[in-house]
Amino acid sequence: MTYSNIASVLITLLAGTIGGLAAYRLRLPAGPMLGAMIMVGIVNCFGFESFMPAQLRIGVQILMGCILGLRLNREAFMDFKKVIKPVLIIVPSLVFFGLTTGFILYKFFDLDVYTAFLSTTPGGMAELSLLAATLGGDGPSVAILHTLRLITVISLTPVILHFVTKRYNKNNEAGQ
Repeated sequence: MTYSNIASVLITLLAGTIGGLAAYRLRLPAGPMLGAMIMVGIVNCFGFESFMPAQLRIGVQILMGCILGLRLNREAFMDFKKVIKPVLIIVPSLVFFGLTTGFILYKFFDLDVYTAFLSTTPGGMAELSLLAATLGGDGPSVAILHTLRLITVISLTPVILHFVTKRYNKNNEAGQ
């Protein structure tokens, strides 16, 4: 690696760190990743070419796998018995609707197959964006689409649940 590449990696990491920490402190959804992505994008807009060697990307994927693995323990596997029936409903439904929506995005919009399908796949934004980039899709677009999905769900779900529970409670009180 040349000195120029090393400097590019360091500037990319510095910009990403500043953006990630700023978004984290602002408590944005998926702030560290989103902030880093935006800040590196801004640096690129000013004519700087960011650089990240393939070895570092592989290391980040390994690190992400370790972080996800932290969630798996004996209790998680024991709790699986409690949720098996909902899982048998939720997973096929999410896969069906994700694949259907992904197909529509791929067919009628200017998105490659990986970006279209991983943008509609339920899951973590960071993991799916990284997977899209690894497979040759557009990782930043996947991140943006998931961020908008997350913001919409976080914003609308409490309002919808408020009206549903209010109506449900009203119906229950009338029936008693």
